Amino acid sequence: MQAYPAYPDTGEANERPDQFKANHGREISSESLFRFGRNEVVIEHRGEEYRLRQTRNGKLILTK
Repeated sequence: MQAYPAYPDTGEANERPDQFKANHGREISSESLFRFGRNEVVIEHRGEEYRLRQTRNGKLILTK
């Protein structure tokens, strides 16, 4: 696995999972989120919980 540049506050190089390597963390494939038959994931952002759901038609819905 390739080490990425250090975050300013840590001074240490950080490892990234394989799905982030090719695009440097800017994109995440929805297939990687909704694998194993899941159609919903929970995202924690700034202490709040959000749900990202995939509909039967393949659309994405984000709710708080």
